[in-house]
Amino acid sequence: MLTRDYVERELSHIQRMVALLESDTEAGDVVLPCAMRVSRPSYWRGRIEALLVIPGLPRDVRRLGDALLVKIGGMESRVAVLK
Repeated sequence: MLTRDYVERELSHIQRMVALLESDTEAGDVVLPCAMRVSRPSYWRGRIEALLVIPGLPRDVRRLGDALLVKIGGMESRVAVLK
């Protein structure tokens, strides 16, 4: 139960950060040097992937992680096009 709670809290935090990064990406501000958050989608991808290898995660938690990975993949694609 502790592991599930931890993973859910982490994914909730990551979900908020990804939403902020999505809005930055859509506005064309891919990297904000003055921001107090990590602005590289690859950082958040790594955090999610590390969480998803934890054994015994419930399906709904895993689905949330997978959905976030899809969002990050889209962001990474847009960033690659902008470069």
